Amino acid sequence: MNSYKLKLTALTPIHIGTGEVYEPTNFVIDDGYLYEFDEKEFYNKLDTKQKENFLEAVEAKTSDSLFEIHRVIKNNKQHAIASVISKVQISKGIENDYHHKVGKVVQNEGGRNVQKSKVFNRFQIERTARLANTHQVYIPASSIKGAISTAYQEAIFKQDYKKLDEFFYNRQPQENIFKNLMIADTKPLKTFAIIGYSLNKERFEDENLGPSNKIETLYKGSQFETILQIRDYKTKHSIDFDFIKRSCDEHYYTLFQSIMRGKNIHKGQKIDDYINEYFSDNFYDTYKNFKLKENQFLIRVGKHSGARAVTIDGKREIKVKISGEGPRRKPNRWETLEEETTTWLFGATEQSKTTLVPFGWVLCEVIS
Repeated sequence: MNSYKLKLTALTPIHIGTGEVYEPTNFVIDDGYLYEFDEKEFYNKLDTKQKENFLEAVEAKTSDSLFEIHRVIKNNKQHAIASVISKVQISKGIENDYHHKVGKVVQNEGGRNVQKSKVFNRFQIERTARLANTHQVYIPASSIKGAISTAYQEAIFKQDYKKLDEFFYNRQPQENIFKNLMIADTKPLKTFAIIGYSLNKERFEDENLGPSNKIETLYKGSQFETILQIRDYKTKHSIDFDFIKRSCDEHYYTLFQSIMRGKNIHKGQKIDDYINEYFSDNFYDTYKNFKLKENQFLIRVGKHSGARAVTIDGKREIKVKISGEGPRRKPNRWETLEEETTTWLFGATEQSKTTLVPFGWVLCEVIS
């Protein structure tokens, strides 16, 4: 068995989705931080009258109950902060939106002859993966192995496309060569978490408007260690570490270089690619001429990595929605392309336009 110790450094924010969210009924935001609190401990700190109000709101289960629950929480934020489970840094935009939007009516529901009900601004924030015992952000082994697998499959496909099925999609699962690749969950060395916005931007149009979501990330500069092992389990073909590194260079490093360029090929034509126009000056100046050392390779992991990062060059069929021309721009149509036409970037506010960074980039270094 061959074993390699890797040091991983997040070059950009990374979000590993868990399907869980922060809700404004289990956190408060104050002075640059989100405080997730223990509801039972918070309740025990309330005085008798506040407990009565809180229980009435919880048990009412009406359209107004969330407003009352949040009012009690916000009026007693000192108790919430004192009952903290975890504390996460937030961007200025998140804090401003929290104070101006949470607890306010988003809209009124109900028709002309139906009693209208208020809709509470849920202000949900997508959580990133954390270790159960320490609550530290981390990169799961499955994310790393999946990223390496994509690059490795692409390299095999370009060498001999017939081998791709033989190596990875054999009817006998025991012949999948990645059975021999073992990667441990990462051990945090130093970690930073921050909550901001994921912003969707057009790549080939100078258009700044698009969907946005509130999202928790492990932030750039976070560092981890992991162990990559290649077992000697008998399969027809074996894994080669040098080939892993080469395939990641060809897949991810090539992609990383492409996002720094101002031109790209789209539908057979060389046109402007606006992606690097959105980047912060610091990020662009740091990485526009980025070179890998002999012991380094890049991968891209997590949500918003982009279609090109998670698919094989030569086999890509990316479905892109085209708005229709009828009323309200419907019906929608679809076309299949080799590249995505939008990109997701991390920003401090929903209005951020030119101070953004991409998601998911990780520098891997072989240290022993």
